[in-house]
Amino acid sequence: MKQVFCFKSLFTILLLSSLVSATYSKVLAIDKVDISIYLVAQAKSAYDQYMQLGYAEAQKRNYRNALSFFQQAQQARSGDKYATRAISNVTNYINRNRPPSLAFIVGNPSRTRAAATRGAESCFKQEQSPILLIPSDQETLLTTAEYPSLFFYVPQIQQAKGLELVIGDESKFKTLQKVSLIPSGKAGIVRVNLTSKTGEPLEPNKQYNLSFSVICDFQKRGKDLSLQGSVKRVLPDTNLTVDLESAAPQERIEIYVKNKYWEDAVRTLADLRLQKPNDMEVRKYWEELLQSLKLQ
Repeated sequence: MKQVFCFKSLFTILLLSSLVSATYSKVLAIDKVDISIYLVAQAKSAYDQYMQLGYAEAQKRNYRNALSFFQQAQQARSGDKYATRAISNVTNYINRNRPPSLAFIVGNPSRTRAAATRGAESCFKQEQSPILLIPSDQETLLTTAEYPSLFFYVPQIQQAKGLELVIGDESKFKTLQKVSLIPSGKAGIVRVNLTSKTGEPLEPNKQYNLSFSVICDFQKRGKDLSLQGSVKRVLPDTNLTVDLESAAPQERIEIYVKNKYWEDAVRTLADLRLQKPNDMEVRKYWEELLQSLKLQ
């Protein structure tokens, strides 16, 4: 009996060893792919595995690897429109010779001027005004995010005491978001992040009013220099979702600009500018943005 038991144990060990070896060989066969992503994908269907691996490689700009995975996904599910669109996207990126010019704004930049008291007590000059970063052909800032980041150009107003962004829900007569910032005293672009700590999320397909103010005196808010506008959250359709997932952040900026999701484009670019300050392509995009606003 002991011999039979020993043979059974040995057989079990050999079987498990072969399975582990086979799985390990498959992992090693994947060129330059994050192993953790592969292990997660193992639990899904072949189609889902290949699509997930393709998206992961595309986001790292390994477009040839991504193309291989998307092609395998298409073989696993013949005629699938998502795999077909992803293949088309990454093929275009592979064949492109140079980064595109994003052409952030067509025509003159939008410079919404605010009404405010401009007397001797004001802390700003007649020609000074903040600028909401938005294309001139858009009246409403579009975003896909429930907590977007809004960007403003603020001129040098040395006596300014504070900055404030308020997002209002006119239909419910309430303030959705309120963010206060301390001005630097220098001219530049100010980023205002909306979060769960500063208020409620933006609901899909709903337009909200925004007011951005430069505060001269906290006790006399009538002196504020205020800019009015609106922001709307729009849910991306299926095609746009595939386009974004099958692209690296640099290409996502291009996709956002093309589809007029301005907030997403500038937010993605600003994040890349911080993450990759020496990246020449990212720097080029940032310079295009400033030039489109006629800023240095």
